[in-house]
Amino acid sequence: MEELEIKLQNLKVEPKCVNVRTLSDISINFSVNQDIPNGSSIIFRFRGGRNNKNDWYYLQPYDPQMKGYVKLSLSSQVKLVPALISGKELLIKYIVCEESGIKAGTVFELNVFKTLVQSLVEQNKKVEVLIKLRNQKLVTPDICPIINVINKKFDHVTIICPSIVSANKEFKILIRVEDKFNNLIKNFSDNIQLYKSTNSKDRDYIASLEFKEENEGIFKKYDFKISESGTYSIEAFYNGSYFKSNPIICIDELNEKKLFWGYIHGHSNKSDGMRDVEEYFKNLINAGLNFGTVTDHDHKWETSDEDFEEIKRTVKKYHSAEFVSFFGYEYGYWYTGYGDICIYHYDEDLPILRSDVNKYNSTKKLIKNLKSHNGKVLLIAHHTALRPGYRNWDYFDNSIEKLVEIYSTWGNQEYSYKDGNPLPPRYKFFGYGKYARKRGPILEKSGSFVQDALKRGYKLGFTAGGDDHFGIYPSGPGDPDNGIYPSGIMAVWAKQLTKESIWNALLNRRCYGSTGPRVIIEFHLAQFFMGDIIDLEVFSQLQSKREIIVKVISPIKIDKVEIIRNNSIYKTFDVNSTRTEFNLIDDENFEEFSLTHTNSKEKFAFYYPRIILEDENMAWASPIWLINKL
Repeated sequence: MEELEIKLQNLKVEPKCVNVRTLSDISINFSVNQDIPNGSSIIFRFRGGRNNKNDWYYLQPYDPQMKGYVKLSLSSQVKLVPALISGKELLIKYIVCEESGIKAGTVFELNVFKTLVQSLVEQNKKVEVLIKLRNQKLVTPDICPIINVINKKFDHVTIICPSIVSANKEFKILIRVEDKFNNLIKNFSDNIQLYKSTNSKDRDYIASLEFKEENEGIFKKYDFKISESGTYSIEAFYNGSYFKSNPIICIDELNEKKLFWGYIHGHSNKSDGMRDVEEYFKNLINAGLNFGTVTDHDHKWETSDEDFEEIKRTVKKYHSAEFVSFFGYEYGYWYTGYGDICIYHYDEDLPILRSDVNKYNSTKKLIKNLKSHNGKVLLIAHHTALRPGYRNWDYFDNSIEKLVEIYSTWGNQEYSYKDGNPLPPRYKFFGYGKYARKRGPILEKSGSFVQDALKRGYKLGFTAGGDDHFGIYPSGPGDPDNGIYPSGIMAVWAKQLTKESIWNALLNRRCYGSTGPRVIIEFHLAQFFMGDIIDLEVFSQLQSKREIIVKVISPIKIDKVEIIRNNSIYKTFDVNSTRTEFNLIDDENFEEFSLTHTNSKEKFAFYYPRIILEDENMAWASPIWLINKL
């Protein structure tokens, strides 16, 4: 049977705009150009599909007194049976039961009452109309109803500053005016006062910023400087409240390490994200990040060769002195133990290895074909212990896989819920209200946690990120992805903000991850720094005695710091403050607690700090290893 081209005609949507997270009434009117026969289905989808992700709720055809009531009227009398689908998708499907079907030209009027609008601002948000003709594929008309999801209600000011600055040297402050859900209020127009504050709460007035509508909710002040060393915050005063920035450490002379913040795992509409690539990168920059990239899927049916070329052009376009971008993609041989793995290229001309090509369709094959690019390619495993997308650690090569994403929207992959993990790997939970925080079932894969890899002797530093599909504000307390955890963020200690310096820092594991807060972490073992591997044949004095040094400064309260040695808690420090610094001595002989590498003749041990913050937040510094060749 020849497939018909169905078009929506005389399409009207009222209202044109709805406000985020409000109960709204929506009316959609149209006619169709073709007959729709008996047994067909007409589908109205508010959430679902590859590029229509959101947290829209309340849709039901049963009770006019309840939220989300839907009524479909036709200009001719037709028997229709409604069916509601909710969860990953939110849609209502009408099955045509009229023997003569629906005639071309019939006018449809869909009215939805008190439906709960998504929390994401979105221009041209689609309400997809899909038609399934009997014995034919699902048909998507060339146009569909669209609504602008807007916001007007001020909630807070977010201030983002560099974590480390030099005394009397100018630096940039980024100020964002946001609603409750971290969307920019783009029509904001008013004055905001800025202050410099110290840990003792003393405030010094800096300036008054005049926001205009053309600022679109963002103000960048480039000429600020601090004259004396110390720890500071920038505070914004507006509407009777003070809003504090991330902590800033000002030092007299900048040392060889600077701290930069990044976000390197998310998706655009080139695979299954919402935003186009241009908007995705603009939003990374407008979130005050120093480096980042997009990681769309390798599957050719999702992301074509042409799509990847466009992504590479966009990566180059947004690379600048203020923002480092590099090319990456997600290798997605899902549900097999071979993925999910994000692959990053230092040079954009390296080949893309697709998981649906037989030559590359396993981790073993992937490693074989990437080893020749050692130093120019990085593999970072994602949600390693989530049962539907776990990582089999039997297939591993430390020469190209030096980092692991310890936290993302899928939770903390470090260790098991049974062992006390407060943010265990979970799958999606779809619900709204007081039960939504349950976040769905825990789905752990034994043997695939980060600590399982470390126990084998693998030298893996830590990153944190997203698997974000919204491309909006990648590091905030919002939780728009239908019950998955909020996105994390990563930090890199590097010499300067250049592609070469950031890349080298990643190769050497000079990095750490956080569930979102911009926590400053310094972690030493003797004279060595996070990510280092210490050869005890060279530094034999560390065989019997080691000094561990940890310094943490946080924008929110630190509950405690746990020093992890070989996956066990070696020492706990209760903090109950926004900063802590401590030294401790481990004088147990290395031979008494060392482990044996799974794949090589090596004795090893490792340490790292696990930081527990308020409001279910966490952070982790990359480990430091001691090794002794056998």
